[in-house]
Amino acid sequence: MKTDSRLLASKAVPTARQLKWQEYGYYGMLSYGMNTMTGAEWGNGYAAPESFWPERLDTDEWARFAKEAGMSALVFTAKHFDGFCLWQTEMTDYSLKSCLNWREGKGDIVADLAASCRKVGLAFGIYVSPWDKHEKTYGTGKPYDDFFCGLLTELLTNYGDIFEIWLDCRVGTGVNGTVQDFDLDRYHELIRSLQPDCVIAGLGPDVRWNGSNRFSARKEEWSSVPERLYTGDKKLTFLTPDIGSAKAIKKDESFIWYPLEVGVPMRDGWFFNKDQNYSSKTKDKLWKLYLDSVGHNANFMLGICPDKQGNFHEVDVSILKNFAKDLKLHFGYNLIAERGRAEASGELSEVYGARNLTDKGDGFWMPPQDEKAPYIDLYFDEPELFDKLVMKENIRNGQRIESFEVLLPDKKGKMHTVYQGTTVGSCKICELETVKADRVRIVFTAFRDTPQIKYISLN
Repeated sequence: MKTDSRLLASKAVPTARQLKWQEYGYYGMLSYGMNTMTGAEWGNGYAAPESFWPERLDTDEWARFAKEAGMSALVFTAKHFDGFCLWQTEMTDYSLKSCLNWREGKGDIVADLAASCRKVGLAFGIYVSPWDKHEKTYGTGKPYDDFFCGLLTELLTNYGDIFEIWLDCRVGTGVNGTVQDFDLDRYHELIRSLQPDCVIAGLGPDVRWNGSNRFSARKEEWSSVPERLYTGDKKLTFLTPDIGSAKAIKKDESFIWYPLEVGVPMRDGWFFNKDQNYSSKTKDKLWKLYLDSVGHNANFMLGICPDKQGNFHEVDVSILKNFAKDLKLHFGYNLIAERGRAEASGELSEVYGARNLTDKGDGFWMPPQDEKAPYIDLYFDEPELFDKLVMKENIRNGQRIESFEVLLPDKKGKMHTVYQGTTVGSCKICELETVKADRVRIVFTAFRDTPQIKYISLN
């Protein structure tokens, strides 16, 4: 009997840590370090520790700015490719404890920023590069793995809860011209033991990198993907245009939950460079990136970078603060929850009623299992003005929807299709032409198992 790959794919579900991570949606990666001082995107590992001398670094200001930019969390570059460590590590002298000209060698930016994030309610994450251009044991096998696990132990023990650790996928030669074969299983096991609620991104099993600084979500973006995407297959990579459609998975029998994180820098590079002062992404570009990530079943990690003194450029500040205002303006309300009601073509039972669609609890709507094209109707007593529909699947039980349509009434009251979509997943934001209507219908035209919709809003 032939295995139904679509049904198998729908059975892959997220872990508790992946579910929590998905809720963060939009957050920042704050890139700062020796590269900031030298003006290099990738340092060489030879810059002297005394070269690191921020004149007015204030992590409280960093955290407040991220909060004002609408972000939910910050991931900090604790160690980049150059190997310079921005905390009080016992594993190497190539760190802040050798910066005797700055805070007498006692500075700890990881500790300061972790505390600053907690003050304003941001989650805190850590980027740490396994590739190291400075450490002499790099490329020697176990000795370097011991060294790197020592770094991980410090970072995951001394700085409170970490929501995400980013292990950079870049691999290159070290100081001796050798390449390290990382013991990733050991790294992952250590991270799990120290921070069980922390997702591992980049070189990790929890969160999938988008594969490029300029690549967003696909037209059909699936979190349930063939297991071979993670275990290794030359024909299936992070940049493969189609990794989850019915056609792409028809021969697969093993699937994992591996959601996408779109990581893009605010400027051309991740670290501050004064030559890029006017390369910042416009507010319109950020809006498109948001729709193509958060609005298309992915999380959005935007790279932000202070200058040598620790300040963010005024252009970046202005754009990001105004972008945050736009997000609040667009999504700070739900017309259906405030002035409308939701009904459906059918309900599996009263427990799975359409009333759950505007409830912030754990409930969800689910139609009878034999419905071929189930639908949801959204009603208002009087016509309302809107231009966006937001929909979320109950991903706790997997990702199921392959396609849907949005219908609105014409002048004669006849329903006609105004939007055709593919996947939904954690969140789907449908941009519509600005309309004034008293009714919206959403029809689910293809799905791998009975749809489960957790939330709907009109904005």
